[in-house]
Amino acid sequence: MIVDFSGRLFMFLASKGWAAQILWLAGAKVEVIGGEGIDWKKSYVIASNHQSQLDIPILFNKLPTLIRFLSKRSLFYIPIFGWAMWIARFVPVDRGSVRKARASIDAAARKIRKGPSLVVFPEGTRSPDGEIKKFKSGAFVMAIKAGVLVLPVAVRGTFQLVPKNTLKVTPGKAQLIIGTPVSCEGKSIKDKENLRMEVQRIVEKMFETGKPA
Repeated sequence: MIVDFSGRLFMFLASKGWAAQILWLAGAKVEVIGGEGIDWKKSYVIASNHQSQLDIPILFNKLPTLIRFLSKRSLFYIPIFGWAMWIARFVPVDRGSVRKARASIDAAARKIRKGPSLVVFPEGTRSPDGEIKKFKSGAFVMAIKAGVLVLPVAVRGTFQLVPKNTLKVTPGKAQLIIGTPVSCEGKSIKDKENLRMEVQRIVEKMFETGKPA
């Protein structure tokens, strides 16, 4: 029996198998816009808005790089689902206290330096109405501590396909728009708010216009 401790095989199968199958079953046709000039061999903190349950399959399937997701630690203890997250080496975050949250961010920053890009939904949860909500700062603290670029991406159209709090799926078109990486070079933790606002402005602009920014 071959055990893939890196999680690479699992992630490949998830991208080309599970994620592709979910999008096909949902009738979601996804257009990718931008990303041509990006060095996908680098590690990024990928900051995305969160519209729908389809966002994760889209990011898995359409981003041309190996990725991990930042997820609530409690999800890792769900039978089968949580085990798969451990195997895939998703990054747990503990929001139980300020101390635990900071420790989670520090651990995530160390992992980003060594390996695949980390996808974060800075809104913290799916949008209840399709509008982008205020980003939280944790993702940007991680990027600064890790010394990596932040890659803004915007997902459009998925709220109309699968809104929050419903199981109804409406086939249709969606877009994944990939922006220009934002540097954290020379930034310290005191710059986290400016970085947060800059990335949110970029994601909102791409979401509004459908064009890379």
